[in-house]
Amino acid sequence: MFIFRNRRGRLTKFLEHAKRFGLSDTDSKNAVSFLDHNEFGLCFETVITQMYEYEVRIDIEFYELIDEIGKEMNLALDSYSFMKELIDGGNEISQIRK
Repeated sequence: MFIFRNRRGRLTKFLEHAKRFGLSDTDSKNAVSFLDHNEFGLCFETVITQMYEYEVRIDIEFYELIDEIGKEMNLALDSYSFMKELIDGGNEISQIRK
């Protein structure tokens, strides 16, 4: 049960940050609906897909959160590593896990 609550908590934090960076209200509502129905993978995928599609700029800390969630969900790195392209301050990208 702890893992379930922990994952929900991380994804809630993830959604809050995504909105702050510029995730649209519509996409945010869709992601929250997935989260409310315990569809954690769909919630995560919806957010990163829409942010990437609309080129919403992020920072390294947000990418690190994406990476933590991806690892926790046992996702392949290539299913979310494309988000590195959206990081402001490109010279800092080399610090991120490859």
